[in-house]
Amino acid sequence: MAELVWDSRELAAGESCIMSSLDKKYQDAVKAVNDGQLPEAERLFKKVLKTEPNNVDSLNLLTGVLMIMERHAEAEQYIATAVRLYPKSDASFYNYGLISRKLGKPQQALEQFNRALDLNAERAETWNNRGTVFMDLTQYENAISDFDRAISLMPNHWAAFSNKARSLSELRRYDEALPVFDKAIALRPNFAEDWLGRGAALYYLTRHDEALDACDRALALNPDLAEGWLAGGNAFSGLKRYDHALAAYDKALALRPDMPEAWFARANVFLDLKRYEEALAACDKALAVKPDMAEAWLVSGYALAAQARYDEALAAYDKALALNPDLAAAETGRQHAKAQSGG
Repeated sequence: MAELVWDSRELAAGESCIMSSLDKKYQDAVKAVNDGQLPEAERLFKKVLKTEPNNVDSLNLLTGVLMIMERHAEAEQYIATAVRLYPKSDASFYNYGLISRKLGKPQQALEQFNRALDLNAERAETWNNRGTVFMDLTQYENAISDFDRAISLMPNHWAAFSNKARSLSELRRYDEALPVFDKAIALRPNFAEDWLGRGAALYYLTRHDEALDACDRALALNPDLAEGWLAGGNAFSGLKRYDHALAAYDKALALRPDMPEAWFARANVFLDLKRYEEALAACDKALAVKPDMAEAWLVSGYALAAQARYDEALAAYDKALALNPDLAAAETGRQHAKAQSGG
């Protein structure tokens, strides 16, 4: 959802406030950018920088070229030099923030977006992308505040609505998330992930028929969206249409065999159907991928206890509680298994 920002002066083959004049190589490099000839632009900007290593316009434009080419580690060195030489461009700090986030450096990204906002608090994209960093840091209230600021500056900012809706869902504020998903979908109806997010919110509100419809819309847009098949399976499960649920989970796992959530969802269906060995096998698959999935240990405990394998059930409940001490169902299951085993 993030877009780099070109400083308008940098793409004009005329007077620059940084350079006293633009030589032929620089002008040709700018033309190559405008023509979409990125490898040629990279070659020419590097020629300029070989003779003029402190040419800030070239540093910024080469950064943008490398970002488009998804070479963010290389871009970082050029943008770091650019902001050191000329720390007055909010666009440069903004792009530095995008690069830092792509490189998995959220604190650095936050610092760069903060510096961009100190220079220019009127760029909606900066607020939106700082919000995504807060999402990475699971600081969802801060994220929502930033998305609201972006929307106040740009009322039809689709990405900010989409990100806000996902943040509200992370906080389990599904009633609030739904109308925000609706706004995002109205602005960009062909983005499958927003339909998926809407479906997940409806599922958690136990509006399963509507959830299923939203998942169908997501999958119509992107049939290879494993999360869409998972969410559709969950909606079928909520409707107790277990055969359809299992078929949907199979679709998800065909696309992503190492998807622990899909294996766990299958385990829940098998548990409801009293097919305990299959439930255990599905939990084992989930735990092989994600051994710290407390809920999978909990369902294993249920399946084991249902077969009067109480010692094994106790061990599973203990695992669940070690991973999540607040999982009340695991403590309840543990006490029941303990009583049944005579412990």
